[in-house]
Formats: sequence, C-alpha cells, structure tokens
Amino acid sequence: MRLVPVMLTGLVLVALAPAVAGPRPPGPATVLVIADVGENARRSMPAALWRKLATDYVGRSAAAEDGTALPDDARCRTAHLQYAVFATFDRAMRLPGLAQDTDRAYGIARFTVRNCATGAVTSKTVRVESEPLSAVDLRDDELTAPQTWERAVRATLAREPLLLPRDAAAPVTAIASAAPASLATPAPDASPITVAPVVVARVLRVDGDLVILTTSGPLTVNELLHDVADGAGKLHAPFDLVVVELAGKYVVAHIIGDHVARVGDRIEAAP
Repeated sequence: MRLVPVMLTGLVLVALAPAVAGPRPPGPATVLVIADVGENARRSMPAALWRKLATDYVGRSAAAEDGTALPDDARCRTAHLQYAVFATFDRAMRLPGLAQDTDRAYGIARFTVRNCATGAVTSKTVRVESEPLSAVDLRDDELTAPQTWERAVRATLAREPLLLPRDAAAPVTAIASAAPASLATPAPDASPITVAPVVVARVLRVDGDLVILTTSGPLTVNELLHDVADGAGKLHAPFDLVVVELAGKYVVAHIIGDHVARVGDRIEAAP
C-alpha cells in the first residue's frame, strides 16, 4: 500500500517538471558573404567550392550566395547585417621577371568587408600557391579542381585570418555625439600642412580586372589608386583600383567595379 503514494508522488513530479528544451533553431545570419570567381579562374575553381571556402574562412555562421559586388548599405539594413563580405578568387598573373614554379597554379583571394554599422570598407588580399600539379592537372585542371585548390587555399587562409570583431562597432555619429565637448573640436595645429606628392604610375599590361603597373614611387598592398587619364594624358572619368601585390618594380592592382583599363593609362594615388 505504501507504493501507491510513492508512485503518485513520482507522477506529480514528472508532471510538474519543466519540459526539456530542444535545440534552438539558428538565428538569422549577421554576416553575408558574396562569392565570385574571376573568369580566368573558373576552369580550376568551381563556384560552389569557392563559396564554401570563403564562408568557412569568414566563419561566424555566415550566410553565402553568389554575386558580383559588395552589398551596399541598403542591403545591410534590410538583412540586418553586421558585416557584408565580397570574396573573390582569381588566377594570379605571371609577372615579368618573377620566378614561379611551372608545376603550380597561383591564385589571389580578396575579401572586401563592409562594416554595416559604420559604413567603413576594408580589404584583405591573400596570394595562394597550389599543390604541385600532375601532368593530368596541367592538361585539364577542371577535372581535379578540388585537389588543385582546396587544400592549399584552406592552409593559406588559416595563416591569414580575417578578424571581425564579435559585435559591430557603434556608428561614427553616435561616437561623436557621446564625446565630451572638450574633445569634439580638435585644437588647431599651428604646424604647416604638408601634402605628399602624388605617385604616378602607368598601366603596363591588362588581364581582365587585373593590371600590372610600373610606378615612379612606393606603393603598398591594399592602397587605393585612381585611373584618371589615357596614355596620351587625356582625362576621363576616374575609377578606382586597389593594389593587391608588389613584385619588384612591378605592381599588380585590381580594378574596382565594372571599368576597363588600357595599356598606358595614367594612375594616381588616392589623397
């Protein structure tokens, strides 16, 4: 007879116990990766493979899709993003006088990042060297693209992490409004302002959206440039390029947007 109360007590405890929560569905992604493979790399890097590699590299449970441009501020707002990333992969150009193994393929991975809170845009460029290619790979690298690139890309990107803060930074306007009045306006500087001379370069060679430049001054990777005139010095609507590689006296730059550079174009460094 004592078993009945015990059993009833057990049933009451089970009934009153809170239900065990099941796994939560993943929340909406706050980072969007737009992946694109350049025309000169599509035979050796399938779009699906690059999309996967780029998404794994960015991390943070990022969502990914194919596209050809960095999402703008409007897309950031409607998708409630913290960051938008435009990830591109291209075959690297063979530069004059630069030693490269004939049994390897060379690629350039670029990651352009928009901070959706501040609107700031930054970029990171990583040069990738493939695993040694077999005779079959050299005849038709499309058949063994995963073996050609996947392992090499993953290993290289692991050494070059793309660091995104855990939370998006506060908008610049909010930071400015919160600053003390004494810091709102910087004290005037009596020292004379010096302006660095404009570095002028010329387009030596064009390969799709990549150009090789000869330059008369020092440039740095990720530096922004402007194509402002043709070889005869005739001005045209300027468009932007970004330096992606330095190789001795040559500079490789990537054309930003849907523009066409021509041999001889005059290039100026951004102020």
